[in-house]
Amino acid sequence: MRTTTYLGLVLGIAVVYLAVVFKGGNYTIFTNYVALMIAVGGTFAATTLSSSRTTIGHGMSAVSKMFVAGSVPPRRVAEEMVQLARQAKAHGASSIDLTQLRLRDPFLVKGLQLVVDGVEPQRIEELMRLESDILSEKRRAAERMFRLMGTYSPMFGLVGTLIGLIQMLKGLTDPRAIGQGMSVALMATFYGVLLAGLFFLPLAGKVRTMDLDERLVRDQIVAGLIAIRLGENPENVRETLEVFSQEARA
Repeated sequence: MRTTTYLGLVLGIAVVYLAVVFKGGNYTIFTNYVALMIAVGGTFAATTLSSSRTTIGHGMSAVSKMFVAGSVPPRRVAEEMVQLARQAKAHGASSIDLTQLRLRDPFLVKGLQLVVDGVEPQRIEELMRLESDILSEKRRAAERMFRLMGTYSPMFGLVGTLIGLIQMLKGLTDPRAIGQGMSVALMATFYGVLLAGLFFLPLAGKVRTMDLDERLVRDQIVAGLIAIRLGENPENVRETLEVFSQEARA
């Protein structure tokens, strides 16, 4: 997850930079801090106005997961669950020590606590499915926020361009200066479109992909929890969980 995120950003920035250089341009002419402030500041201001503090928190959590924490691969989840199944088969589900888990996934910890407490399998599935739906809704809220940012960004870029054009035309005394002034004014639109196309909208798509991957892992965890609670053979648990790992690779 993190690899493709960083790779996509690097490739996108490289493409834009090389396009400027190969056309014989100087990348410094694409630097305008006022235009960047209008495009970025306006986008974040409008997003803050249209979103709740909770939604912004979900967005920050998604960004942290994409750029810092990363996702837990289904293979590691399967290994952990099979080990737990062995322990539960040998010593009972109540012997599982949650403090000794190698994976400190909150969803897994919560489910295992239900197993250790002896909650009925059907009830465990109901509770964990509900928890999974809530987590998915948080990701969808983050996705909607980034799509809004992708909408606001070009709009505020246009606002910056209009401000620049108004100032340019109002103080214009030399018609030859129109070209240079127009170039500066268009920088805000450039920044707004670039941010939307290279950052905000791709992040929204990435959040959706991340939610699908995380939901697959959560389904895997639920299947493992039910198997452990029912006292199934560890090898049967492995076969069940490997189906999810194969689906993730596909």
